[in-house]
Amino acid sequence: MGIKGFIGVILLTGSGCFAQTDSITNAYIQKFPDKLSVQLFTLNTSNQFTLDYEDIGTTINMVPNERRTLGVSVQYDFISFNLGFAPKFFAENKDNRDSKMTSFGLNLFLGKWMQHFDLYYQKGISLEVDDYESVYLSGLKTIKFGGSTSYVFNDNFSFRALAFQNERQLKSTGSFAPSLSYYYTEFNGKKEPQLGGKSYFLDVALSPAYNYNWVVAKNILIAGGLSVGAGVTYTRDGSISDTDFLTQAGLTLSLGYNSDTFYGGVYAKVLASNHNADTAVNMNDTIAYGTVFFGYRFDPPRFLKEKTEEIKEKIKI
Repeated sequence: MGIKGFIGVILLTGSGCFAQTDSITNAYIQKFPDKLSVQLFTLNTSNQFTLDYEDIGTTINMVPNERRTLGVSVQYDFISFNLGFAPKFFAENKDNRDSKMTSFGLNLFLGKWMQHFDLYYQKGISLEVDDYESVYLSGLKTIKFGGSTSYVFNDNFSFRALAFQNERQLKSTGSFAPSLSYYYTEFNGKKEPQLGGKSYFLDVALSPAYNYNWVVAKNILIAGGLSVGAGVTYTRDGSISDTDFLTQAGLTLSLGYNSDTFYGGVYAKVLASNHNADTAVNMNDTIAYGTVFFGYRFDPPRFLKEKTEEIKEKIKI
């Protein structure tokens, strides 16, 4: 019996191409190619799961212990990355119950293409179901890593401005931007005596999407995006494996102030996946991400500029 099977028993018997040559500013986009941006942010993020046991009509929610994450993001030229961790000095992190949360993200802006990678690691999961007392599994871990490849059709639309990277949208516009996403998700219960194993699933989905940047005032932007897609998911749970149909939906919203040097605002994103398995247990997977951020742009150190140019020359950017 795999982890999904054990969870049901435990809870019911017991009590988540090329980079742009960003050297000019057109009428729609102002670019900051020679600026290094450093951003500090605080966020609440988690990867939650729902297990639907259709044969017994029961739904179990797998809820990670709530953690507030502090992070830093660095952006320069065609690359940006961020790292977040959950420090104990936040009030909601003090009752940590031996839980952990770490996130990492990487973006590459390659012309009309945007390449995104991310990783979520969390430890400490509560199993919740109506009419039953929740069960907390401090040793249950989940890890998700993967990313997406997107293509922007409208040259006047700035993907970086939507996420407050090193560009600013000057005039309102939107763009069709389909993406191919691919994620590996693992449940590791080896440190939980009642589980003693691990399960995983692989998701691949193609999602048509539309994004819009609305310039409310000179330095104020409201932006959002919506995607709906489908694909396949492969699941391995103990000795049982199967391949099934996958549906996926995503929503992105941001609001902020963006000047030549200082920028800040709020950014939220949700990605929900529904694994329509032929087995007795279906799984829904949701990543919720909400952040408040403040950033500043300044001239990069000489060595960084030189090394970046060397890399661009080698890979023909």
